[in-house]
Amino acid sequence: MRTVLRLLGTRYGIALVLTVVVLVVVGFGRIIVTKIDPTDNDALGPTVAPATTTPDPYSSLGDDGVIEGQSSPAPSLSKGAADVSTVATRFADAWLRKPGVSGEQWRAGLKPDASGDLMEALAETDPSDVPATTITGQPTLKEEGQAVEAKLPADGGTIVLHLEIIGGRWLVTALGWETA
Repeated sequence: MRTVLRLLGTRYGIALVLTVVVLVVVGFGRIIVTKIDPTDNDALGPTVAPATTTPDPYSSLGDDGVIEGQSSPAPSLSKGAADVSTVATRFADAWLRKPGVSGEQWRAGLKPDASGDLMEALAETDPSDVPATTITGQPTLKEEGQAVEAKLPADGGTIVLHLEIIGGRWLVTALGWETA
């Protein structure tokens, strides 16, 4: 035992102890981080932030004319497709809590104006957990590149929708809630 304590008292022993402590802290950190799911929000579904890319100004490859992250032209609306304000209001109205509506009926009302990914995220959501029952004003729209953020005032807060053109029409791709 004395030999072990003497060894730990040397600089090599201290380095070994510090290495073990760092490995233990990193290991616990990974365990904790993997258990936290930032998109786990039963009532509201996930909130998705658009990805951004910046070209490398120091690249020695030269300019090939292609902008990273943009592989195709901007999507366009099909003829007769509803405008973004109409889609946002229609989706928000379908999202509101309505007594006596089953989860299946609630999701069927959302489906025409929601992306497939958002519908998957809302698959287990209980409509009775929705925090609003009425829309109290008109939507405010904010362009974000090729997407739009729509905010609709409701009783108790604001419904925040992220919309993108998919398949020639506006679809809600993310949903959020801001309390008043």
